[in-house]
Amino acid sequence: MGLLPFSEKDSPTISKAGSGPEPNGLNPVSNASDSPSRRNGRRSLVVLALLGIILMLAALGCDSDAHQSVLSSTPWTLDGANGPVARDQLLLFNVLLWTMVVVFVLVEGALLYAAIRYRRKPGDPLPPQTHGHTPLEIAWTIIPTILILGLGIWSVFVLFKLEPGEAIALAAEQGKEPLHVEAIGHQWWWEFRYENALPDTGECSAPNVVPAGESRDPECELITTANEMRIPVDRPVIMTLKSDDVIHSFWIPKLAGKQDVVPTRDNQMWFLAEDTGMYYGQCAEFCGTAHAQMKFRVHALPEAEYKAWVDGWGKPVDLSTADNPAAAQSGQLVFLGDGQCVTCHTVGSADQVDEVGEGVQHARMETYIAYTEWLQKSPGEQLADVRTGQEPPTAFAAPNLTDLGARTTLGSGLVDLNRETLRQWIRNPDAIKPGNRMSELAAIYQTRPDHRADLTEDQLSDLVEYLMAQK
Repeated sequence: MGLLPFSEKDSPTISKAGSGPEPNGLNPVSNASDSPSRRNGRRSLVVLALLGIILMLAALGCDSDAHQSVLSSTPWTLDGANGPVARDQLLLFNVLLWTMVVVFVLVEGALLYAAIRYRRKPGDPLPPQTHGHTPLEIAWTIIPTILILGLGIWSVFVLFKLEPGEAIALAAEQGKEPLHVEAIGHQWWWEFRYENALPDTGECSAPNVVPAGESRDPECELITTANEMRIPVDRPVIMTLKSDDVIHSFWIPKLAGKQDVVPTRDNQMWFLAEDTGMYYGQCAEFCGTAHAQMKFRVHALPEAEYKAWVDGWGKPVDLSTADNPAAAQSGQLVFLGDGQCVTCHTVGSADQVDEVGEGVQHARMETYIAYTEWLQKSPGEQLADVRTGQEPPTAFAAPNLTDLGARTTLGSGLVDLNRETLRQWIRNPDAIKPGNRMSELAAIYQTRPDHRADLTEDQLSDLVEYLMAQK
């Protein structure tokens, strides 16, 4: 069936342009308040208001005086950085940031001005379409190119200044030797090894290495500590970064930027502290359950105070001089016996490594891996291994406790170190640091249903006295 013919004047959907008033004598009224342009405008204002609120809340969350912030309360200043590395990085960051802010404001400002000033009003004809403006196109091509090239070349020069060779040259200018420290990331704590804690007094070919059958050079002060690193001020420190398990990231905001810590690969960085004080560090790469609790601290000490700490480190502890000598001596027996602490922890000496950089902690990590693989066997296979003596030991990498009594924090910087917090830590580490390996694997936590230490209150007190005497 065909379409019915309609004349233009009879069409129900077409009206002539410029037609007069309606038959009833009333002109049609348009509801301008409900027009699509008005509704879109209101939605845009709401979105802009929400974005403004979000930016304001984000700005309120920034604290220039925070422990792990390198920013200063005054823009463009470098007051939050300490040492040449942190200053160079912060200066580059500031220039990049404010350059981008200026570009953003200019471009978006021009866009908003044009959108508002030349917006099309109802009834306006389409504006004339123009294509090509050679001077303008040259300008907006050359200016960004110059900015990107300039900032890129400067960034490359800053990267070169972060290489360890810069630290060696700086130390040579000062007539000093740089301090070499290894930082090894574990789940979830930091181990620090000093190749030669007093670099001006002797030379060590490799960190903590003692060839078989030989005694170490007495001038090579070898130190192994955990979670708290001590350095002298005004001496470049070259860090060799290693991981014994997964990827970590070493970060001391006020001294130096982040550097990845990758298994099977040694990365290096350096920094120098010009002012004494304590600087907060953090693992900045998600590395497992307790990643957020993988903190550490750097104590920058005057040269004389630092040397005193090195000279006293690892010397035999006279338990008769402890605050409670009898309890400390009993605590030593708990450490070596019922507590089984000596299975994973070292006291009284550095953790030495062999010629390829593997030693006590690495061996413990391999033991831990073998034990976790053994746990995947069936109960029957495990029972057979136990009966035949094939069950692997349960040792795993754990902090060296030689200088525990001289530290200020516990649990990778989570709580202040004192007798009460140490007692709480030994009794139930999960209450302070959920996800730690100690309560997961140490034998004394596996015999009770609540996974607390299987020690009496007296044994706990004695063990605390012994550990607090380790200074």
